[in-house]
Amino acid sequence: MWLRSVPLLVLLALSVLGQTDRPIINTSGGQVQGTTESCGLFCTYYSFKGIPYAQPPVGALRFANPVPHGGWTGVRDASQHGLSCPSPDGLPIEGEDCLFLNVYSPSLIGTRPVMVFVHGGAYVGGSGDGALYDSRYFMPENVVVVTINYRLGVLGFLSTGDGIASGNWAIKDCIEALRWVQSNVLAFGGDPNQVTIFGQSAGGALVHFLTLSPLTTGLFQRAIVQSGSAINSWSLQPNPREQVNRMATALGIATTDTASMVAALRQTPYRDLIALQGETGQGQGVPLFLRPLDFAPVVESTGASAALDRLPIEIIDSGSYRTVPLMTGFVDMDALLFSAEEMIRNPGIFGMFNSNPHLLVPHFWNIPEGSAASTAVSQAFAQYYWQSQPLSAALLTEFTNYLTDHQFAYPQFEMAKRHAARSSVYVYQFKYDGDLNLMKRFAGITMPGAVHGDEVCYMFYPALFGAGDIPGTSHALTVRQRMLRLWTNFARYGTPTPSADSTLQNVIWRPTTSGSIDGVLNIGHDLVMETNPLSSRYNQWLNLAQQYANNIFRV
Repeated sequence: MWLRSVPLLVLLALSVLGQTDRPIINTSGGQVQGTTESCGLFCTYYSFKGIPYAQPPVGALRFANPVPHGGWTGVRDASQHGLSCPSPDGLPIEGEDCLFLNVYSPSLIGTRPVMVFVHGGAYVGGSGDGALYDSRYFMPENVVVVTINYRLGVLGFLSTGDGIASGNWAIKDCIEALRWVQSNVLAFGGDPNQVTIFGQSAGGALVHFLTLSPLTTGLFQRAIVQSGSAINSWSLQPNPREQVNRMATALGIATTDTASMVAALRQTPYRDLIALQGETGQGQGVPLFLRPLDFAPVVESTGASAALDRLPIEIIDSGSYRTVPLMTGFVDMDALLFSAEEMIRNPGIFGMFNSNPHLLVPHFWNIPEGSAASTAVSQAFAQYYWQSQPLSAALLTEFTNYLTDHQFAYPQFEMAKRHAARSSVYVYQFKYDGDLNLMKRFAGITMPGAVHGDEVCYMFYPALFGAGDIPGTSHALTVRQRMLRLWTNFARYGTPTPSADSTLQNVIWRPTTSGSIDGVLNIGHDLVMETNPLSSRYNQWLNLAQQYANNIFRV
């Protein structure tokens, strides 16, 4: 009977497909026509790319709040991505007219959870395009995925520290995109009352900033913060005016009046501005993201349009933010992507730390260089991680463990511990090392462990990395299925394991307890619920912070 019904089923499927393979949707800006794509055997979804959500941020709109897009006439072709925002990569498809988003939906009928992804890239690179963030694997889990572009580098974060150019343009772009989602996602089969924001690295930090912003009320209900937060050492720029002055001087703009300065910078070709941003990962001449990035989120002067009106740690500790369920975590060798590259690019990197141990002292602990506290902290870290040996390439693993704790694990734990006082927080460590650790493979790293960005390759289809060339029997495909189920469960239910599920090995992921890290899901070959897997390392940081840190996380 089933076999006899197959031709009829196929004919019906083809009939529907023929009617909707180029669906047209009405949006607040006008009509868009998407495409129908494959997500596997008997699996299709709808793709709408390059939808503008804000006016091009050019001319007077450079270094200004985003303005909702004015719309278009006729039917806009949504089969191709829009331009990427300008970055040091100088991609041929970049331009300042770059505020686009992409929508992927398994069905245009009914409603389902919406997941809005914010890409990483150290605030200076990347886009929401399918080269890295093709969302086909989410589709069988019955969610709508939206990926977005936002302004990058100097164009996304320049701030004069006053009302002339308040900064945080990138955060405000994300907010404008979320407003677009509220107004339009229903037409794409999404539920505007069930929106989860998620992001990785700098995108994770931006997601965390969005949870703390007074401008995001009603725009989302849940958040996932991957390998980045608003309290990381690199995530907030405390002296934005210095960066503007430096750039103006380099361009020969001879004025100290911020209005005149910004007017001149608006007239400067954007590639000239990007050339002066500084080297990625360096802040104040210090490598490996150990100091605040030159162009990053800032605390704005007071005003109704401020995306961030106080230091993140002050907002968190005061509890004066809208609480949402939170997932957060990191990968076990997060910093290896940077330490291995730096070792090759800069052979003198270890000598730099040997000759200046203060570089080991967390910037956000506000400990003066040359002080007894600085010596005590640097010596304690050196003893704990590499037994006080002179740093060298032979100690790359030990150095990477220190950097991972500094850059990712410690701030993620501290953020989770604080948020858990007011909402449910689920903490993970991703440590699987398999066929889909494509970031690691792309970087040519052969050391064991997962590196920064590897976990993203277990959710999206990163076409840039050639993600389709793994055997169908690979255990990595099982891990990918688990990751997608955990992430989409959280978007649907507010908990990643609402009930026992054989796909998830019937593991129940417990939220962590306020004031401690006592529940962490280890995502390796198997899913294992445990107490803090880095408890010794984390306690080392806690003890040193309690003994020596001044005004912690207040850069």
